[in-house]
Amino acid sequence: MYNHLMLAICSIALSALSGCQSMIDREPSRVVLQQDGDRFTLLKNGEPFTIMGVGGTESFERLASAGGNTVRTWDAEGIGPMLDEAHAHGISVVAGIWLEHQRHGFDYDEPASKRQQLDRVRKLVNAHKDHPALLAWGVGNEVELGGEFDIALRQINDAAAVIKELDPNHPRLAIIAEIGDDKAIRIQNECPNIDFIGINTYGGMGSLTERLAQQGYTKAFAITEFGVVGHWETGNTEWGAPYEQTSSAKAEFLRNNYQQTVSANLGGRCLGSFAFLWGHKQEKTETWYGLILPSGETTESVDVLTELWTGKGPENRAPRVMGINIGAIDPGKLAPQQIILAGVETFDPDGDEISVEWRVIPESTAQSAGGDREESIKAVDVPINRADTTHAEITLPAKPGAYRIFVTVRDGQGHGGTANMPILITDNAS
Repeated sequence: MYNHLMLAICSIALSALSGCQSMIDREPSRVVLQQDGDRFTLLKNGEPFTIMGVGGTESFERLASAGGNTVRTWDAEGIGPMLDEAHAHGISVVAGIWLEHQRHGFDYDEPASKRQQLDRVRKLVNAHKDHPALLAWGVGNEVELGGEFDIALRQINDAAAVIKELDPNHPRLAIIAEIGDDKAIRIQNECPNIDFIGINTYGGMGSLTERLAQQGYTKAFAITEFGVVGHWETGNTEWGAPYEQTSSAKAEFLRNNYQQTVSANLGGRCLGSFAFLWGHKQEKTETWYGLILPSGETTESVDVLTELWTGKGPENRAPRVMGINIGAIDPGKLAPQQIILAGVETFDPDGDEISVEWRVIPESTAQSAGGDREESIKAVDVPINRADTTHAEITLPAKPGAYRIFVTVRDGQGHGGTANMPILITDNAS
């Protein structure tokens, strides 16, 4: 009887202890933006916190193993289960509050539309403000694009005021597309309910801190999207197709910009950064922005992020891909069903056996902007012969038009690399 009684008491005690621990784990986070002169620090539950993050929520386990500690979302609708999963992996979340864009037809001066949007902000904040994974609120995303900046500023500040009233325990950042000539300083001067700005920056990231200083911006900032040269920033072919960097060129570009703009300013005005995109999406091409391939492999940029976040690279690294060539043939003067010999310059730094996949995909005709959704594009079914790890004989499509020759290199260890070449097939090829 005594043994059974002691077992019962112990069981109750352990259950109570477990329950207490569960309550501790679920206590709301408290995040403060601390300023000391021109130095800014995020304090999460009293501890300094540097954002080592990504945009996207594809795999928290993989992100945590790479040394990442934060993700950002573009909206907070339905993110409850995601917050739980993030917390279980020690990942913090900047929860986006989507604000409608004027370029999509939204009229913020229409009272019912304004009221509906702010009511939605209240609903989302009340739903998630006490979650322990929450780090901050991302107020809008590039809401100024294609509209009047004065109206965008009102949207941002009004939404931030609602968030501040309901949740004083988490800071608010306005997320904008680059900084223009005066975006940063106007948010600082005209949005008192915003604590700091988040900047989506691509080709111009290396000069960002200088340009912020030129505007007179004196508050904190985070880089909320970065990684590659944007498809609107790179050079184009004569027929208007933008050139995409290879996966290796993207990784080196990411490294240089991170060191110059993030590493050099941590402990000052920079609070950290979010690489884009932790996953993949069709935006101009299926590989332009993704840190993870559609087939699931991580790219060389993830290796670089791992090294930047942890001080050491991964044990096994992604294959390097330097480029595609088709010999002396002019890629802008190809004939229907012409047979070409395409080559890829690649190697695996670990000596892993690689596989190479070749495809021909029509050029995107989407005219979207600001990351708007694009439909995926299927590869054309064309003969690909004599393919090995360096070359492939490709019969081009019969239909004239703009295409891309894509190559994907995989190491069989969960890593991959990519490159593509724009081509133009014309009946007048000579």
